[in-house]
Amino acid sequence: MAKYCALRFGLFISFFICQHRLFSQVYSTDDRAKEKHFFYEVKEIDEFFERFNDEPGSFIRTVYKERNMKFRISRKRLVRTLFNYENRSLDSVLMKKFVSDVTNKNNPIYLDFYGNDWYAEINCKFRYRSSSIIVPIILKIEVTQNKGSKWMIVAVGRSRLNLNTAVLEMAESKIKTKCLSPTSHATNFVSLRRAFDDKENLSNYFENSCFKRSYMSAFYTAVLNRDIEFQHVTKIKYHFLLADKWIFTVEDFIRDGLNSGWLINRMQKVSALEMENYRNKLLDGN
Repeated sequence: MAKYCALRFGLFISFFICQHRLFSQVYSTDDRAKEKHFFYEVKEIDEFFERFNDEPGSFIRTVYKERNMKFRISRKRLVRTLFNYENRSLDSVLMKKFVSDVTNKNNPIYLDFYGNDWYAEINCKFRYRSSSIIVPIILKIEVTQNKGSKWMIVAVGRSRLNLNTAVLEMAESKIKTKCLSPTSHATNFVSLRRAFDDKENLSNYFENSCFKRSYMSAFYTAVLNRDIEFQHVTKIKYHFLLADKWIFTVEDFIRDGLNSGWLINRMQKVSALEMENYRNKLLDGN
């Protein structure tokens, strides 16, 4: 039985050991190939966190455990699988430095799902004046006083929204416990429809300090007064600002190749000042 499992998943192991040229391989239509693709694909951003941090209960480790196979793949190899190798603009030297830095045994760097250094940027389609507009919305995870968590809208980007008047502050919500679930990303933030329809508790879904940021008061007013109607999310991108020196974005690549799912598509090494400028620009809607 052990020999059968080893043969069956030999390619699964070799995927992480081989060079990145294998990551663009297209799988065939047989069931075994589809199964391998399912294992390799980074299906959710949660799985990206798991693989980046090499968590004991990660999906990949679970697959090995269920088949009574020893897990001999290093965190360094796992992090290497998280790049979009079809993006030729990624600098291979910089990628190597990044992997070496985050997996340094003396000072490793991990992602924190509940930390303040990552954001979701979602492009939302709204109905507005008999046409459609795209509004970029920035969200982040906020930890509540009772040690729970929720997604909060912290900024909006530039759009074609044009209002003559806007409210000066957000009204207090009637039901304080209403919020965007911390798992909203798993359903591509479809719960925003419910949030934007909840006019009595609309301020629950917005970070208190965000109202002073560019474009926010106009957007909030348009939602409150039903000048715009949420339709759906068209695109999601995650921004990670790591250890005051690395910035990278993660996007979802749906394709048949083994290198698929939520992958690093842009990356740069920055100074602390450049990091802060990047954050300010992101939150100011530019």
